[in-house]
Amino acid sequence: MFHLGWIFLWFVTGERIKGFNISGCSVKNFLWMYSSKSTEEFVLFCDLAEPEKSRFHRRNPLSPAPGPERRPCPGGEGLSDAQWYLQPREGGALQEITRNQSHLLLDKTTLRFLTVERSSAGSYICRPRTRSPSDEACCARMVLEVRPRADLSCASPAPRTRYLRLGSTDSIHCPSLSCQGGAPSPEMTWYQNGRLLSAQRSNPLQLDVIYDYHQGTYACDYTQADGAGAWTVRAVVQVKTIVKNTTLKPDILEPVQDTLEVELGKPLTLNCTARFGFEEHFTPVLRWYSQDSGQEREIPTEEGRSVKATVEAEVIQRTVHLDRVAQRDLHKTFICFAQNSLGNASQPLRLRGKKGVVLLYVLLGTIAALAGALVVGALLFTYWIEVLLLCRTCQDQDETLGVYTEDIVSIIKKSRRGIFILSPNYVNGPSVFELQAAVSLALDDQMLKLILVKFSPFQEPESLPDLVRKALRVLPTVTWRGLKSAPPNSRFWTRMRYHMPVRNPTGLPWSLLRVISRAFSLGRLSKTETAGRSSQPRHW
Repeated sequence: MFHLGWIFLWFVTGERIKGFNISGCSVKNFLWMYSSKSTEEFVLFCDLAEPEKSRFHRRNPLSPAPGPERRPCPGGEGLSDAQWYLQPREGGALQEITRNQSHLLLDKTTLRFLTVERSSAGSYICRPRTRSPSDEACCARMVLEVRPRADLSCASPAPRTRYLRLGSTDSIHCPSLSCQGGAPSPEMTWYQNGRLLSAQRSNPLQLDVIYDYHQGTYACDYTQADGAGAWTVRAVVQVKTIVKNTTLKPDILEPVQDTLEVELGKPLTLNCTARFGFEEHFTPVLRWYSQDSGQEREIPTEEGRSVKATVEAEVIQRTVHLDRVAQRDLHKTFICFAQNSLGNASQPLRLRGKKGVVLLYVLLGTIAALAGALVVGALLFTYWIEVLLLCRTCQDQDETLGVYTEDIVSIIKKSRRGIFILSPNYVNGPSVFELQAAVSLALDDQMLKLILVKFSPFQEPESLPDLVRKALRVLPTVTWRGLKSAPPNSRFWTRMRYHMPVRNPTGLPWSLLRVISRAFSLGRLSKTETAGRSSQPRHW
C-alpha cells in the first residue's frame, strides 16, 4: 500500500510538472561571475512582481473594453513559500527541486547556492507553492549563466561578509564592482533577504544608522551587455550587525558554589557555563579540568554548545557526565575554565557525599558485618573440631603429623597379626607402604602373621613394590563376598577365626599343626625373597 501511494504521488506530480506551461513566465537572465581564489555565495529570489510599466500603463480609449482584471501575482513580502524547478542548460524535462543538496539550499522563496559549480547553469523556475486558480500562470523563469571573473588583478576586492557596528553610519559595497577602478558605477538594484530596496540605486549602499534589522543577506544587481545579450550580474554580501568588542573577561555562570552534595553510586552531570562578550574575532575557550593529589589534567568532553546568543554576548556550555559517583571522585577538585582574548576565569567544584546517604551506607555496613559475624560463629560452633584440626595442620603443632611412618612400624612390631583389607584405592594409593613394611617385618619376626582380606577385585599396578607383589601370591587371603559373608557363621568369618592367634594351646597335635602351617606359609615367601630381602628397606 505504501509503494502504491508513492507511485500515485509520483504520477500526479509528474502530470503537474508535465502540464506546467512556462511560456508565460517572466524571464530574467542572470550572470554569476566567480573567482577561483575565494568561496562565493549566490542566491536567486522568487520575484513574481509584475514590472511597473505593465501595472500602470494607460489604456487607449478607442480600444475595446478589457475583460475581467487579472489579479497581480504575489511578489516580495506577499509570497511566503515558493516551488522551484530546474531545466538543465542542455534541455530536457523540468525537474522539481524538492530537497537540499550539497551545494544548494531551499529557504522558502530563496534558492541559495553555497559553492561555485559550472554545472549549476540552467533555467530555474519558481511559482507560489500555495496558489489559487488565478495564480496558476504566475511564475518567474531565471536563466543562470556561470562564468569565471576575467579581472583577477584586483588586490583588495570588497568582502563577501560585512560587519556593521550598531549605532554607527556605514555602507555596503557591491563585490562585483569593487575592482572597476575609476569606471562609473552603473545603476544598482539592491535586495535584502529577497525584499527589493526600491529607494536604493547607488553603489555603495548607504546606511545612516545601523540597527539590528540591517543584518541579513544582501544582493546587488546591475545590467551588463555582451555579444550574447543583456545579463543581470548579481553579487551577494552577508551583513552581520555587531557591537564594540568587549572589555571584560568571561563570566562563569555555572557552577555557582564550590561544593556540591552528591549520592555515591548515582550518575552525575556537571555543567560549565560561561558568558563571553562580543569579539569580532571570536575564539572562546571552555574546558573542564580535574585536580587530584596535586596533578591536574583536562577531562575529555564533547565540544561546547551555544545556549544563548545575542549581539552583545554569547553563552556557551560544556558538560561532564559521570556514569556513577565513586568514592575517589570525592577527593578530586573539578575546575570549570573559561578564556577569551582578555583573560580567563575559573571556578573550582568539590563533591561531598550526602550525610543521609553516608549514614545509610554505615548502617548497611554494620548490619552486614553483624550478619557475617553470626554466620561465622554458627560455622565455628558446628565444625569446631574440623577447624581445630585445620589450625593444628597450619601451625604444624599436631603431634600425629610427620611421625606417622614410625608409628606404623612400631605398631606392627607389637602385633601378632596384621590384617590388611585390599581394595583398588589401597593398592594404588600411598598407604600400600604399610603392607610392604609388614612383610619386611614378618620375614624377621616369626611370631607375626599377615592376613589379607580381598574386599573388592583389583588389578595390580605397575608401581607396586616387588615384595608386595610376591606377598599377594603367597600370604593367606580371605575374600569378602558381600552380604553372603556378613553372617557370623559364614565361611569368611570361619577362615578369619582360623587365622587368628589362640591363647597358649597345649598338646602335641596342636603344636605340631601350628608349626607345620607356619613353616609352610613362611617357607614359600622366604624362598622367593631370599635373594632380594636384604635389599628391602628396613624403615618401610
